[in-house]
Amino acid sequence: MTTLDTPFQVREGLHATSFKRLAVNEVPVIDFGGIYSPSLAERQKVAAAIREACRHIGFFYIKNHAFPTSVIKRAHEAMQRFFALPVDEKMRIHYLASPNHRGYVPLKGIQADHSLKGGDLHEAIEMAHDLSTDDPHYRRGIRFYGPNNWPANPPDFRWALGTYFDCQLELGAHICRAMALALDMPEDHFLKLYTKPMSRLRVCYYPPHEGKIDPAFLGIGAHTDYECFTTVWQDEPGLQVLNAAGEWIECPPIDGAFVVNLGDLMHQWTNDQFVSTMHRVINLSGKPRYSLAQFFGVDYDVEVHGLPTCCSPDNPWRYKPITAGAHTEQMVAKTYHYDGKA
Repeated sequence: MTTLDTPFQVREGLHATSFKRLAVNEVPVIDFGGIYSPSLAERQKVAAAIREACRHIGFFYIKNHAFPTSVIKRAHEAMQRFFALPVDEKMRIHYLASPNHRGYVPLKGIQADHSLKGGDLHEAIEMAHDLSTDDPHYRRGIRFYGPNNWPANPPDFRWALGTYFDCQLELGAHICRAMALALDMPEDHFLKLYTKPMSRLRVCYYPPHEGKIDPAFLGIGAHTDYECFTTVWQDEPGLQVLNAAGEWIECPPIDGAFVVNLGDLMHQWTNDQFVSTMHRVINLSGKPRYSLAQFFGVDYDVEVHGLPTCCSPDNPWRYKPITAGAHTEQMVAKTYHYDGKA
């Protein structure tokens, strides 16, 4: 556990009751292979393990996930080449020049911890579904649908990272099935809402942290994710999770595994039964750190109400209905520099 202390704050919009959970000291590793089994009993075993992780810490690893290692390797190599480019060349695709939140985020370009004045010490590229300007959602002016803002160099970046994104969408569909089973819902409950999901990929580079650690200037400050769940591939340590005792615990890379963590939308959907947990990155490895964080929501216009297996007359839903798209837009506007505009 790290010795850097920051307050364990209940973030805006979530209830304090959310945090009465076990003080887990490590992130569990779950064999995800059973979710592909034709046996419902085998799939339910995976779901039961996910249920425990989601109730107690909101983070877990999945192994035996069937994601192609060659796709990860090509994405890793392409992102290393991009972030090695001169700053002026990377700035040609700055995300503020895109009408739909796509492109390069420079060092200190966002502030994940809304309670502090500072900037996060990493660079990133924001990307999502690569849709044409004829897309009906794009024509409606919805920020998270539309064309990506691709770099010209390296030439294989678009292919390598686009392939990673598409393969992650398929993996996300299987995680949706597992989540539904974990909540005692029909296995296809979330899949029906995942036809054109709001999924975003952050392609990240964290330089080694130098000097005294200042909570206002971490690799990425303490925050929760906004959507239903996130998958993370990482090549170096640095990811830390805040457990229920207010202790930061390490979530290092495990060969062949993805980290999965819950977001605020799933936390609300489940009426606080599943927890969205604070996390941050401090790159103390002495090496460059690269990660791929893909955020998974449902379709933009889906209205989020309390799930029937998570609510009752004695335990009514604690939140107000909201569409998945509006929720994400509101949260992103607080983190990125849009001058207060959603």
